[in-house]
Order: sequence, then C-alpha cells, then structure tokens
Amino acid sequence: MIIAIVNQHGTPERTVVARNLAVLRARSGRRVCLMTTAAGADSDWCNDRSSAGVRPWIDTRQVGSRAVETRLAALRPLFNDILIDAGARDTDGCRCVLAASRLVVVPVRGGALDLDLQYRLLARLNGARVVNPDLRVLFVAVSGPTGPDANERAAVLAHLSRVQNATLASTVLHAPAAFDYGIGRCVSDAAACDPDAAAEMHALYDEVYATLPTLAHSMQAQMGAAHALWR
Repeated sequence: MIIAIVNQHGTPERTVVARNLAVLRARSGRRVCLMTTAAGADSDWCNDRSSAGVRPWIDTRQVGSRAVETRLAALRPLFNDILIDAGARDTDGCRCVLAASRLVVVPVRGGALDLDLQYRLLARLNGARVVNPDLRVLFVAVSGPTGPDANERAAVLAHLSRVQNATLASTVLHAPAAFDYGIGRCVSDAAACDPDAAAEMHALYDEVYATLPTLAHSMQAQMGAAHALWR
C-alpha cells in the first residue's frame, strides 16, 4: 500500500506525520519503506535511527523526479507499505506519487494558510483523482496546544470542501513538531515523555489504516461524523 503525505508549504508536520506513521506501521510487523521525493532530512533521520540502534528500523529510499512509476513498481514487491513524504512543491515526482497512492494525508494548520499555495495543492489533489479515481484524501488539522479555535476549524473545513471525496480526520494534532525527541527518534518512540502527543499519533495511525478496507462503505459516514465533530 502506498500512502503519500503532502502539505501546502514547508511546515514540519508533514515530515513528523510521515515518520510516525512509518514507525507505528513497522512496529506492527509490516515491512515499511519511508521515501521522499527529494534528498533531505528523512534519509539522514533513518540513518541516525539505525546508527543509534532505535527499533524498529525503517528503510528509506529517494523517489526523485524521474521514472517514479518504474521505481515504485520495483519497490512494491519488497515492502508491505510505502510511505512517501511527497513534499510541498508541485513537481512531476509529486504528481506521479499522488497518481500511484491509495491515500494522501494532508496535515494543515487552519490558522496559517497561504491561500495561493493551498489552492495550488487543492488543484493538484483534484487532478490526481482524475487519473486515480480511488484515491482517498484525508485532511488532518494541526493546531497549537489549546486549539483549534472556531476560525481554524472553519478554514480547514473550507479547504476540505474543495477536494472531491476528501474526509477530515477526527484526530487533531497539537503542536506535533514542537519537541526534539533525540537523534533518529520521534514521538512514537518516546511515549513516556509525551503521552498526549503519542496518543494523538496512535489515533491518527488507527484512522489512516483501520478505515481503508471499508472505505467504499464508510466514506459518507466519516464525512458526516467529522463535520459534526467540528461544528
């Protein structure tokens, strides 16, 4: 299964979500690969994790901007799950990743939306669904320690409504990138240090993976429940 994580600009939540989902998925016994569409911190993080002896170990690869379909086709038999940090830029690599994914997770800060960049992302997501009609898009609200407030909720719901068949996670991530958990570690490795943040990541993991097999039957129910929760 291929899952992409994207957002509208370079906020750190995208990387935090990708790493935690990879760790939790690998901890369940699955063979997991964490990929990125450009060379960067994810590769270094996975190498640091391996050097520090942190388990589970996460394999990492770079997708690049060329021959994405060929590279993914070669990796699919090697892993149960591929999570791809697809970045924030509108590149050919990102578009190919979206076209190949089963699910796209979109962490979004309701109080810090760059409307121009966000609309470009929404257009990219809707374009991906033209060639990948079964693609699921899951928005995840990111807020400060005490949010989201009414304005943040309204902003997230307004953007959600502009992506066909998108849903809103009931889990809200509160300042998920606020702490450094050590070299090669993430909040899912440090539950005793930050149990609330770890619980949020576990809840998001459950939403991402538990609902996929019954997506066709539960899409409308999830949409209604999410809107009711956020009113």
